[in-house]
Amino acid sequence: MTMTLSKKSIEYNFSRIFTLIFGLTLHLVTTPVFAQPLQRLLLSDDIIAQTQKLSVSEQLNVINNINSQRSFEAKTLIDLLEQQHAKQPLANIDLLRLTLLHCFNLLEFGEFNQAIVLAKQGESNARQFKYDTARPYFMQCQAAAHQSIGNLLQEQLLTEDALRLAKRYSEKQAIVNSLFLSSSQSTSLENYNQSIEDLRFALTLFDEAKTQFQHWYLIPKSYLLSEITNVFFSKGDLAETLYFAELAYKDPSTFGKLEFAFAINLARVNITLNDKAKVLYYLDKAETAKKNNLSERDLTTSYSLLASIHLYVGDYDIAEQLSLSSIILLKKYQEPINVMRIKRTLAKVYFAQHKDTLALSLLNEIIEQATELEQFSDLEEFNQIISRYYAEQNQFESAYQFQVQRFDAAKQAAAKLNNAHFMQYKARITAQSEASTPPEKPVSNINQNLTITALIILLLSVGLVLFLARKPQRLNSVNAQEEDQQQRIDNMLDNAKQGHYQLSMLLININHNNIADIPFIIPRLKNTLREQDQLFRHNTNELIIILPHASSVGAARVITQIEQVLGEWKSEIKVNIGMASLQQLDTFEVLVKKAVLSQLSKIKSQEKSNSSDEK
Repeated sequence: MTMTLSKKSIEYNFSRIFTLIFGLTLHLVTTPVFAQPLQRLLLSDDIIAQTQKLSVSEQLNVINNINSQRSFEAKTLIDLLEQQHAKQPLANIDLLRLTLLHCFNLLEFGEFNQAIVLAKQGESNARQFKYDTARPYFMQCQAAAHQSIGNLLQEQLLTEDALRLAKRYSEKQAIVNSLFLSSSQSTSLENYNQSIEDLRFALTLFDEAKTQFQHWYLIPKSYLLSEITNVFFSKGDLAETLYFAELAYKDPSTFGKLEFAFAINLARVNITLNDKAKVLYYLDKAETAKKNNLSERDLTTSYSLLASIHLYVGDYDIAEQLSLSSIILLKKYQEPINVMRIKRTLAKVYFAQHKDTLALSLLNEIIEQATELEQFSDLEEFNQIISRYYAEQNQFESAYQFQVQRFDAAKQAAAKLNNAHFMQYKARITAQSEASTPPEKPVSNINQNLTITALIILLLSVGLVLFLARKPQRLNSVNAQEEDQQQRIDNMLDNAKQGHYQLSMLLININHNNIADIPFIIPRLKNTLREQDQLFRHNTNELIIILPHASSVGAARVITQIEQVLGEWKSEIKVNIGMASLQQLDTFEVLVKKAVLSQLSKIKSQEKSNSSDEK
C-alpha cells in the first residue's frame, strides 16, 4: 500500500514538473509570436516617444507596421536606432533587420537607387552574419526598387530568386512578399489568372506569416486586398472590384497614408460605376486623410489623384490647380512619365473649361513625349482623347488621322507586352535552372533553430523517463514513411504526365473531426475509392487523395461520396474539399496550391450564399 502511494506521489510530482517545464517552454516559444505592437500604439500621436521605451526588437516591429502608413515617423525611428548603434552596437540580427527596414523605407521616399545599393549591402551582410534567411527580403527590396525605375527583367529575376530562397528557408513572410511582387508583375502583363492565384495563396499564408518566430519584413494585408481589387478592375469585374476595395479600406492596416490611398481607390471605382454620391463620400474621406501625406513626394501623388476625382465631380478650378501643383513637383523629382499622365488629366480639365486650344496643345505635346519614351499604352489613350474631340467637332478627317495613330500605338503596345511576357518567362526559366543545380548547404532556419532549442530544453528537462518510454527507431521510421509517401505521390504524377492521362487531386480538411475518429474515418474513405486511387495523410489537419485517370467531373463525383462518409461523423459541418487537375508542368506543391485555392473559392461562395440568405 505504501509503495502504491509512493508511486502515485512520484507520478503526481513528475506531472507537475512536466507541466511547469512545458509551460515555460511554451512561453519561450510563443512570446515572440504575440510581440506585435498594439493598434493604439501605431495610431498614437506620440508614437516616437512611446516606441523608444520598447526593446530594440519591439521598436523594429513598430517600424515594420508603420513603414507604409507613417513613413516619416518610421524614418525618424530608423535614424534614432542607427544613432544608438553608433554608440552601442546592436546585435547582428537586429542590425540586419534595421538595414532591411531602412531599405523599404527608402522606397517610400522614392530613393530607389539608394535602396538598391543598401539591399545589396544588406544581403552581403546576411551572408557574413550567417543569417541566410534574411537574404530573400533584401532581394525583394531590390526588386521593388527596380520595378519603380522600370528595370523589368532585373525585377523579375530578383522576385523569382527571392521566392525560391523563401521557400527553401520556409520564410512565410518572404513568401507572401514575393507572391505580392509576382502578382503585381502578372497584373501589369495582363496575366490575371496567375496574379489572382498568387494573391489568394498569399492571403492563406498571411496569418501564419504574422506569427513567424523571427520577424523580418511583412507587407500590410491591405496591399494584397488592394492588388486583388486591381486585378478584378482590370478584368472588368466591378462587383468583385468594389467588394475587395472596401475590404482593403476597412482592414486594420489601413491608416495613415494608406487611408488616403484606399479612399481615393474607392472613389475611382465608384466613378466607373457612375455613383456620384459615393464618389463625393470617398472624396471627402480622402481630403480628410490627406493630412497624413506629410512628405512632398506623398503630396505629389495626392494632388494627381485628387485632380482626377475633382474633374469627375465638376470642380474644374480645383482640378486645374491640383494638376499644375503636381506637375511642378513631379518635374522636381524627374518623373517624365508621371508628368505626362497628369498633363493628360489637365488637358481633360481644359476641355471641360472650354479652353480647347490649351487642351489640344497639351495633348500634342504629350503625344510627342510618349512617342519618344515608347510609352505605347499611354500613346494609345492620348490619341483616343484627341480623336474623340475632333469627332465631336465634326472634324472627321482629323479624327480619323488620330484614330489611325491610336491603332498603330495599340499594335506597338501589344508587341511590347509580348516582349515583357517573354522576359517574365525567361526570368522564371533562369530561376528554375538555378534551382535545379545543387544548392549550397543552407544555414538552418532561425525559426527552426529557436524552436528546436526550446524543444531540446524540454526533452532534457523531462529526462530519461520519456527516452526510455519511447522506441528510438520511431523518428527514423516516421521520416522514412514521409519520404516513401512523397516518392509514391511524385511517381503517380510522373506516370500521369508520361502517359498523358488525366489525374486529379483532392485536399480534404479534417480539422473539424475528432482526432479519435480519424483511424475509423480513413478506412471508410478508402472503401469509397477505386483500386488505383491513393489516400495519404498530408498533415494533422488534411488528407490528400490522388485519382489517376480522373477528370474534374469524375473527381466531383468522388467528392460527393467523401462528403457522405464524413457526414456520418459531423453531419452539421460543411466539409471543405479542394480539387485540382494535373497540368503537364505542375508539381505536387502546385497541385496543393490549386486545391487550396479551390477550397477558398468554395468558402467564399458559401459566405456569399449565407449572406444572401440572411438578407
